[in-house]
Amino acid sequence: MTTASRVALCFPLAVMLGFAPSVRGQHKPLARQFAERAEEHYQLALGIKAESHSVAIETVAAQTYVTPLAHSAEVVLRWRAKRQVLAVQPDGTAEIEEALTPTGPQCVATPQAPEETELALQTSLNEFCNRFVKSAALHYFESRRGLLRQETPAAVPPLGESAPPLLALWLLRAVRPSVIFPALTFEVGAKSQRSSQPAVAALQNARGSETTEWLDAPGEVPAATLHVVQQLSWNSSPPPQTPQPPVGASSPQPIETFFADSLTTLSLLDGSVLHASRTASRTTSLPVNAVPGLPQPPDFSSKVTLSITIERLP
Repeated sequence: MTTASRVALCFPLAVMLGFAPSVRGQHKPLARQFAERAEEHYQLALGIKAESHSVAIETVAAQTYVTPLAHSAEVVLRWRAKRQVLAVQPDGTAEIEEALTPTGPQCVATPQAPEETELALQTSLNEFCNRFVKSAALHYFESRRGLLRQETPAAVPPLGESAPPLLALWLLRAVRPSVIFPALTFEVGAKSQRSSQPAVAALQNARGSETTEWLDAPGEVPAATLHVVQQLSWNSSPPPQTPQPPVGASSPQPIETFFADSLTTLSLLDGSVLHASRTASRTTSLPVNAVPGLPQPPDFSSKVTLSITIERLP
């Protein structure tokens, strides 16, 4: 699969943003304007949190006790990005070179109790972040709508997802300091909402929605904020050799949920990103019946959450 096809799959399933230059009050979709040799500098941070929920079952004197268990691990990565427009094509598409430079300590972990489960989660996150942020120079093309085309395929980040890797595809796009411009007419307060059913074999039973809204962004620089919320849920097939479901399980078929929420503030002078806050998560849960002695059915689930902040530097 090429990078272009990966990104195309990502658009309807993950938080992809949009914007472009204009002035307040114009009632038409927006589109980015590029200037040859222009440079943009950004500071980025990526937080990754992995969680697992289960129960511990213990029998004492013919009495069974069920104790909920929760484990988590987190890491934070930081880097700077320098984007330079090498050339602008007649249709407004820009040829861009983006240089990435890690800053400060990488793979900074949030202290956790040194339990075996936490250590396993932390080790997995450390392996990911050690491979993800490295000094690099990316070369790609960006259209006025914000669509990206990269000649060299980008590797899908190893987040341990089952197919399709929605969270990883979302991450590939979300760390770019740009947005995908919606067809929504630009006007503060303008909002659109639609349901979605992806045309992907693994998501045939999926149901989701996408909400897009333009918000005001007060400040010295003319700006607007694009708010996009996307969510998708589906039943996934259990992997081969799936063990017997835990006590109380009503079905061995997991429920998958993808949720993404993005707020991106953009300059109305040229459509560039001023700052952004983007989050996405994927949760896998197994429905279970109530267990005597617990106020709620036990939680058998795993969740990975990504949090990205992007700040424009002077």
